[in-house]
Amino acid sequence: MMDRKWWLVIAGCVTHAVNTGFSYFGMSAFFPSFEREFGWSRTAISGAFSLARIESGLLGPIEGYFVDRVGPRRIMYIGIVICVLGFIALSFVDSLPMLYVAIVLGIVLGSSLGYHMPISLLIAKIFHERRSLAFGIFRMGPGLSGAIVPLVGAMIVWWGWRTAAVLSGCMLFAAGVPIAYLINRIADAEERDRELALATHAGMGSSARSLDPQFTLMEALRLKTFWLLSVAMALRHMVTEGVSVHFVILLVDRGWSTEAASSLLGVSALIGAPARISMGWLGDIVDKRKLVIGLLLALSISVCIMGWAAGSLVFTAFMIVYSLAYGGLASLQEPIRADYFGIKAFATIQGVSRSITTAGTFMGPIIAGLFYDFTKSYAVAFTIFAAVALLSMLLMFLAKPPVKQLTRAAPSSGSG
Repeated sequence: MMDRKWWLVIAGCVTHAVNTGFSYFGMSAFFPSFEREFGWSRTAISGAFSLARIESGLLGPIEGYFVDRVGPRRIMYIGIVICVLGFIALSFVDSLPMLYVAIVLGIVLGSSLGYHMPISLLIAKIFHERRSLAFGIFRMGPGLSGAIVPLVGAMIVWWGWRTAAVLSGCMLFAAGVPIAYLINRIADAEERDRELALATHAGMGSSARSLDPQFTLMEALRLKTFWLLSVAMALRHMVTEGVSVHFVILLVDRGWSTEAASSLLGVSALIGAPARISMGWLGDIVDKRKLVIGLLLALSISVCIMGWAAGSLVFTAFMIVYSLAYGGLASLQEPIRADYFGIKAFATIQGVSRSITTAGTFMGPIIAGLFYDFTKSYAVAFTIFAAVALLSMLLMFLAKPPVKQLTRAAPSSGSG
């Protein structure tokens, strides 16, 4: 019979899939509708997606602190409600500022609080020996979300983008609440077992020790490795955010229909799903840092060719390479952070790191939109992204694991 904690990972994967399908990849399907209805430039629309990433920078440290202190369980329900309200607000958008507010303070903030950060913390705390595999399964959710993206595109075509926004919010609520309840029940049971094990070890005169170094936030901030790792991740996010936001509209420019382009974006996400779990499995066996370096090289080559490819066949072939590299990179970032800095302040350190990666996620879509508006082509922007991926690879090479005397893992704070 499968260990109970793996059901938590599977449930997290499902909720991550549903949320990413609607709140991340699915948002690209709205891009052509905004351009047609309002006549906004692609730079302006891209700014809305980029400003959404500022939420991670401004509020990420605060979110992480509250998840560590209050506990992840209560935060999940709050986030789900905020995300759903964001989609409802999106359906009433009639100006750029309103678009920014609906996406940033609604959809993105709710997604982070409800579907990502709390579950990441629970997995980091519950798993150690097979942590990368656990995160690989959890991170397979965005890959499986590819099945949802064509649905979003179809709803926009059938009923219009405003109705599609409302329906997206309703589906997120219907799926999110029961899954969050299941995750919380399993996490509570695992936490009780963990506390019992610690008490048993203490009563026997032995100590249950974490195999990770346990850094506080201030200790992590004093490490060169923290900054190298964070900037490397920021550059990687610059590339993948820029490509993802403009993926559908790029193909529409090349003669694809919105439905077909949305479907290919969904296929791209699905292709990345095997890489997420396989790289997670491999990350428990070999050096995660070396895996990331290799995947960044593949990302650089594929993005460059996608930007210049004239034919659909060449574009699709290297989109497959891009999707596999993207999926593998996404599944390894949390395990590396947990291995490097431990779980004592995992969510807080992750939140501060996200404030740095925000620079990359903010600039990616804007760079692509800006160069398109100037050149009427994505070739130059994608070439820049390829160079950025190479720079990220160099920084990862330099970001070697910090060394600290191992300490006992801190018990969870807050019952959440």
